[in-house]
Amino acid sequence: MSERLALVTGTSSGIGAAVAKVLLKRGWQVIGIARRAAKIEDKRYRHLALDLSEIETAAPKIEREVGAKLAERWERVALVNNAAVGLSGRIQDFDAGELARSFELNTVAPIWLMGFMIKRAEAPVRVVNLSSGAAVRPFPGLAAYCGAKAGLHLAGASVAAEDAPDLHILSYQPGVVDTGMQLATRSKSLEEFPWGTTFRQCHAEGRLVPPERPAADIVEFLEADGGERFSERRFAA
Repeated sequence: MSERLALVTGTSSGIGAAVAKVLLKRGWQVIGIARRAAKIEDKRYRHLALDLSEIETAAPKIEREVGAKLAERWERVALVNNAAVGLSGRIQDFDAGELARSFELNTVAPIWLMGFMIKRAEAPVRVVNLSSGAAVRPFPGLAAYCGAKAGLHLAGASVAAEDAPDLHILSYQPGVVDTGMQLATRSKSLEEFPWGTTFRQCHAEGRLVPPERPAADIVEFLEADGGERFSERRFAA
């Protein structure tokens, strides 16, 4: 049995899929969570098809399935909170349901998962929360996303300041990564998302970061020993 277990959200594509693949190559067991199937074929990978924007519905299965694995003996366990939705547009155009679902996926679910892992794990815990420039600066047309990411950023710092033993949390801002969410965001009209010009320029100039680069950084943190209980790493757009 592998001695290290990781729970990675959003493994159907992008950074989540890249992280899962690197971890598997490094000998970890990985449980992935995503609504869609993951294109990962490895006997050490298990997929849970769940919608984290409905965390109350997803939580019982996570508690049952992931909880059973956490009860086994591990050298280290890890959580990578990657799944997110880049809800963009003017705030007056969203209804309450859209906003609630985006905050459930981007903020509520990852905070709950941190608590769940800390409570159930009997091994050192490493957590990576995928962050964004939107967590620390305002972007016109991204009020919902900015608010959600800012909430997760500060929650991670707060959790790290609590008294959980051998817990280390990284808030990781990867820059402008070549993912489906980035494509959807820059495809919005400039009226809906005025910041889209910058993203389109990054794409046109070939400055989008491949998912494999942040994946390597994330896995390096998960495997490292020591360090600050809470740390940040940021790459500019």
